[in-house]
Amino acid sequence: MAYTFMFYNLENLYDTVDDPQTDDDAFTPMGDKRWTRDKYNKKLSNLSEIFSAVASAHNGFPVVAGVSEVENLKVLKDLVAQKRMTGAHYKCLHFESNDARGVEVGMLYRPDKFTLMGCEPLKLNLRSGREYIGRDILAAWGAVDGEMFAFYICHFLSRRGGVASSAGFRRAGAETARDHAAELRRMYPDIKVVIMGDMNDSPSDESLSLLLRAHKTIFNVPEGEYYNPFWMLSDEGQGTSVHNHRWVLYDNIIVSHNLLPTWPSLKGFRVVRLDGKNHYGEIFRRNFMLRKGTPRRSYYGNTFDDGYSDHLPVLIKIDRR
Repeated sequence: MAYTFMFYNLENLYDTVDDPQTDDDAFTPMGDKRWTRDKYNKKLSNLSEIFSAVASAHNGFPVVAGVSEVENLKVLKDLVAQKRMTGAHYKCLHFESNDARGVEVGMLYRPDKFTLMGCEPLKLNLRSGREYIGRDILAAWGAVDGEMFAFYICHFLSRRGGVASSAGFRRAGAETARDHAAELRRMYPDIKVVIMGDMNDSPSDESLSLLLRAHKTIFNVPEGEYYNPFWMLSDEGQGTSVHNHRWVLYDNIIVSHNLLPTWPSLKGFRVVRLDGKNHYGEIFRRNFMLRKGTPRRSYYGNTFDDGYSDHLPVLIKIDRR
């Protein structure tokens, strides 16, 4: 049985209520974006259309879907309650962080396929030792049809303030997920690890390629290290979002060595190719999700465009061998 894992940056999925603790004023009925209940409901409906399209293309809803830019647990519950998504019977995970904008990561999972055993938010371990003020990583572990899996949902610091000045925070994110997974591996030696998110770094950048040790190919990946199926897609010029008029691939799903078809161990789940080009990852892209060849987002400035997100979703598929 083949299952899909997916990550999707939902682009500012706020409710319409002002939270005095965060900078969400623009996304209120009286704010700059005039974020009304009708617009919120349309955004939810549009996002559910994407999940439904993925389900149609891949014979079922993703077993696990990591998401970012969600304000709270309520917006996740409102999303999974959409008519197009009720068939998935998703349960939602979310932890509040100290992000200034009040948007964090979350996780949707199908309890008929994934049995949750534990979850927690992870504060980034900064090399300076000071407290990180920003989004946490969501860690969750349990069994997919009897096999142990750990999932890490990430949204690392953006490059908006400068690539060099923000790089250390993305490095800390990669190290935090890597080190926590190593601890879980000591408790569950055969656990399979999936690290997904908007990394705000490309697959070849230091945070992913050197610190997380996510390799470019499936061959000769050492035990305890990782493979990034989206590195090949990035090299081909594909991307999930557009910055400075060019496609970039910052949304990644990275898998541990024991999910690779080349790993010579016991039978179990392995990633599978999604096309005839040796691609083990897919950027989910359909014409209705685009405007003038780029992701059709909800807002352009303060103008509501009735779109989806400024990112495209990414996914991988696993099957038992």
